[in-house]
Amino acid sequence: MVDIVGNEPRRALIACVADGAGSSQHSDIGSGIACETILRHATGFLETQELSELQFEDVLLWCDDVRAQLNAKAAEFNCGLREFATTLCTAIIAPDLSAFFQIGDGAIILGNDILYGIVFWPQQGEYANTTNFLTSDEYHTQLEFITTTSRFTKVALMTDGIERLALRFDTLTPHTPFFEPLFRALQSTNDIRGLNDGLRGFLGSDSIHNRTDDDKTLVLATRCVDGAA
Repeated sequence: MVDIVGNEPRRALIACVADGAGSSQHSDIGSGIACETILRHATGFLETQELSELQFEDVLLWCDDVRAQLNAKAAEFNCGLREFATTLCTAIIAPDLSAFFQIGDGAIILGNDILYGIVFWPQQGEYANTTNFLTSDEYHTQLEFITTTSRFTKVALMTDGIERLALRFDTLTPHTPFFEPLFRALQSTNDIRGLNDGLRGFLGSDSIHNRTDDDKTLVLATRCVDGAA
């Protein structure tokens, strides 16, 4: 999910992706509630405060609200909280400062004309092929948070279904040939709907599906010439 908050020169981008655990019965509901709730809280925060005032404790309160809603859903569905297990990756990008937080796998990628980097490497759980979830009791010890004044022109948020395509596990870096054509296409067109359709077709193609059959969510954004996201 993506939202743009405020007006120039203080306009900010909020982007959020989440991926429910495949073994959880209602993980789609969990990931949807996570993104909707975080987006609402981040929007409300930026409407009344500067991003520089955002603290880790604020993010924990937002995540606690997600968990409260998921607990209510669990009671409604008469099941355990783990049936709504979800990861979470969030980027809040303002003109002079950016904030990022994440729990679980997936990744947030930042780039400019020269370099690409990963904000947090995808988290692994206690066992192979597992990760951490917002629904775990100890989630607050696994939630990563950082702010930076570094400037960049490209940002991507992705769920773990794209990791083997988009990340280099030998060097712990983004796989630039995956991202460069996508960002060039984004920067060269105003037809966002057409671009979305093309990206959906690409990620759903047999060649991609044969390499990964996991859920694949990808959010891309570039900074405009005037500095806005």
